[in-house]
Amino acid sequence: MVENASAVAEESAPEQARCGFRKCREPLPPPGPRGGRPYEFCPDRTWPGGKTCKQLAAAEQALREALGDEGVPSAALADAGQAFDQAAAALTDPLRTLSNALDAVTAHLRDEIAAAVGQADAAHEAAAEADRQRDAALVRAAEAEAAAEAAKEAARTAQQAELLAKATTDEAIEARAAAQLAQAKAESATAVITEHAQEAAEEAATQRNRADQLAATLAARGEELATRTAERDAARTALAESDERRKTWERLLDTQKRELTAELDAARAQLSDQEARHREALAEQAARETASRTQLGNAQTELTAAREQLAAAQLRVAQTQAVHEEVTVTLSRIRQRALAATDEPSAPLRHDLLTILLGEDATETRVVRE
Repeated sequence: MVENASAVAEESAPEQARCGFRKCREPLPPPGPRGGRPYEFCPDRTWPGGKTCKQLAAAEQALREALGDEGVPSAALADAGQAFDQAAAALTDPLRTLSNALDAVTAHLRDEIAAAVGQADAAHEAAAEADRQRDAALVRAAEAEAAAEAAKEAARTAQQAELLAKATTDEAIEARAAAQLAQAKAESATAVITEHAQEAAEEAATQRNRADQLAATLAARGEELATRTAERDAARTALAESDERRKTWERLLDTQKRELTAELDAARAQLSDQEARHREALAEQAARETASRTQLGNAQTELTAAREQLAAAQLRVAQTQAVHEEVTVTLSRIRQRALAATDEPSAPLRHDLLTILLGEDATETRVVRE
């Protein structure tokens, strides 16, 4: 019972589906674990030219619908499909190469443009920072100059105070002591202010030098920005030219595609004409073969009759040959007997000759009757 059940299960198991493309017919994989629609064509297999089984099956069906099921023999269909695949492959490789080259050029130009824009932005930021630093340096230089002027004014005031103190030396000793103290303070303040003024002047000179350096850097950045801008414009021009070349290639490929399509249509028409001529030649060949068979039958009939006549003639020749041999033997015996009976009486000789002749006549009669 178990064996019968297993046999029934094996017989009822569905046959594994195969690819719908006639030149493939490979087993198809089952649907995924979630189920779904079963495959009709190979999901992963590709043919020369990057065509899938589904695309080739659609092309074959379109060709059969255009020319009919009997319009194109399988060999011609295979040749046409192979020629189409070769043409498609020949077009696909230049297109893929051109597309890859255009993508590489576009990516390179985009990278260069992005780098140029980044460098230009960095140059703008550096120029703005240089302007800010220059303005700050100018402000500090102005402040230092103002401090120097204030220090000079304080020195002049101290000098005037010293002169005033010297002019009033005749005043009271208390005033002179106070004046001397004020003079000392003024001299100390003058020295400090002079030192501060020198430091401010040095700082101002340093700031001026830095401002000059920043101005030079800004000029260099401006030149670099101009260069990058020119490079960006050149890159844009090159990108536009590459786009124009790409469009030109696309137009050229469209033209070649139309020409190849026209050639394929002409080849199809030529194939149809050759098929018609081939059918006519086959019909003529069949007619000639029929006539040849008829002539061969007639010749065989005549040959059979000739063979029968030849057999009858051969039989008659054989009979005649046998009679001739018997006659020859008889004559030989008569001659021998005649030669042997030279001295014998004539009666025995005649008797022997008659016996020989009668025996020969009987033999001839028997042969003729047969």
